[in-house]
Amino acid sequence: MIVPMKRITVVSLAAERDETLQVLRDAGVLHVTDVQEPYGAGLDRARAQHAAARKALEELERAASQAGDGDKPRRARRRGAASSAVPRTAASGVSPAELVTRVEGLVTGRRDLHDRAEALRRELTRVAGFGDFDPAAVTDLAAHGVYVRLARAAPSAQPRAPQGWMVERLGADAAGVYLAVVGRAPFDLDAVDLGVDTIEVRLPHAVPSELRSGAEEADREAAAIDEELRALSPAVPELKEHVALLEEEERFAAVHAGMGVAQRVAFLQGYVPAESAATLRELAATHGWGLQLADPAPGDDVPTMLRYSRAVAPIRAVLDFLKIYPSYWEADIGWTFLIFFSIFFAMLAGDAMYGVFLIVATGVLQLKFRDRVPGYVFGILYITSTLTLIWGLLTGNYAGITGMPAFIEALQVEWLQDRDHVIELCFFIGAIHLTIAHVWNALTIRPRSKALAQIGWIMIVWTMLLLARTMVLGYTLPSWMLYVFAVGAVLVAGFMATPRELKQSVINHALLPLTIIGSFVDVLSYVRLFAVGFATVAVISAFNMMASSIGFDSVPRAIGAALVIAFANALNLVLIALAVLVHAVRLNTLEFSSHKGISWQGRPFEPFTGSGRGRPGEGMQEA
Repeated sequence: MIVPMKRITVVSLAAERDETLQVLRDAGVLHVTDVQEPYGAGLDRARAQHAAARKALEELERAASQAGDGDKPRRARRRGAASSAVPRTAASGVSPAELVTRVEGLVTGRRDLHDRAEALRRELTRVAGFGDFDPAAVTDLAAHGVYVRLARAAPSAQPRAPQGWMVERLGADAAGVYLAVVGRAPFDLDAVDLGVDTIEVRLPHAVPSELRSGAEEADREAAAIDEELRALSPAVPELKEHVALLEEEERFAAVHAGMGVAQRVAFLQGYVPAESAATLRELAATHGWGLQLADPAPGDDVPTMLRYSRAVAPIRAVLDFLKIYPSYWEADIGWTFLIFFSIFFAMLAGDAMYGVFLIVATGVLQLKFRDRVPGYVFGILYITSTLTLIWGLLTGNYAGITGMPAFIEALQVEWLQDRDHVIELCFFIGAIHLTIAHVWNALTIRPRSKALAQIGWIMIVWTMLLLARTMVLGYTLPSWMLYVFAVGAVLVAGFMATPRELKQSVINHALLPLTIIGSFVDVLSYVRLFAVGFATVAVISAFNMMASSIGFDSVPRAIGAALVIAFANALNLVLIALAVLVHAVRLNTLEFSSHKGISWQGRPFEPFTGSGRGRPGEGMQEA
């Protein structure tokens, strides 16, 4: 369910802002909204420190992954708040803040070394065609009256030396011919007629061999820095804790800067679960705050705090993965989402063998990650895997394998062997799904007269079901359904808005024909369950036939056929995962939600708190 919220304003003395925020953070029940745009030197400093620490952490984590030692990082030890000693990382012997500065210096030095090596290599590439020479010798010749200019001409060029000049060919490659033009007086190369077009090349600042050795030396120094970063990587757990603390400090600074201040009074606003309002009343009485509690006004941007029952909790895995939440003013459709998402998953996967595989895989993952992954994640996997197994048994699909034992084949439902029947079933599931949305609306909508419009929509949905059966499967449309459709359209048009709302809803009435057509498309959309499920079976059957054509009469053929089957099943599992994300989610978040009136524009309740709590999604609770 969506937990009821109270809008709250806390007023305290401006001089006691820090103390007030610390008490509220320790309480951990208030979702803060900014009174003003947060800004200020303190917030900028906190953001800079957090960003620097996070960047240092990323560098050490990258270094740890490159080390390849396979050692698991030790868990960070929680330090007592009463300790006055500066915390030091076990790996580096310095405080986390000093470690961040050290890593910053190393990263900056490595970047400078990489830039230096790249610049030296560019310089080396520019003059490599002239061979190894000392540019200082060219400068020395000019002091003795001999002037040299370096030039490059096209690869096929044949330069000639004018009277009184000397042209020396120093080298050639695919880029061109490299020349030294020598004269007895200072000259401009463009003024010398060599018979070909040339490009003057300026002297390098060092001997090419020195450029090469300088680049190599810079690479060695950068590699040494990488090694030093790898040596610091065991401090990652402590640095993670430091980053979390800085994140809390940044949040504290942001809330502090976002408070309103009027003369000697400071105030902040936000939302608190109605059940926790008593806690704030007690704190206000203890600390002498002014406190105002009120119900949110319609249209307020209230955060959503979902409380899941144990039965519905598995759907949280899907919602958290997609980062979608209903608005506070909308309904919590978790139970319908869970039921129909699981059914859609099973129909899209469509195979008993895949159900067995997913159940076993979920069990293995649970044994390995049960301490790190919430239980509701495994819950949704078990539910969808079990329904996939059941659907596969009912439809008789076993990864393309035929000749199953009689007791297994006896579980098949003959009616489901006809593809037209499966398509019809998809339409019926769609109509039921959408009907639930409108029945729900009819029971909760205000004013009550609008419930008649929802009844009209139910009549339209079932008319569209029969129309879809007629258009896709060739069934005869009952003549009485036209009357049902007409009555439904009249109810929708007449009661979708109250007399007071008619002026504002003119556009909705004008678009009603298109909305009705859209409802037909919504019902028709459920046929994707059949299409994708049928494709899953067809793909594996085709690959099985391919494997059979290869044969199993020799070891090489058997290996080839086994590889084909393995590839086919792996491909099918990937396609099923994509189909679930696209189709099973879409039918709930688009078709059903548009009929129910769910926009999925909610933002999660994020309490202002410390100790690593209050991350996005923490407002979603399991009862």
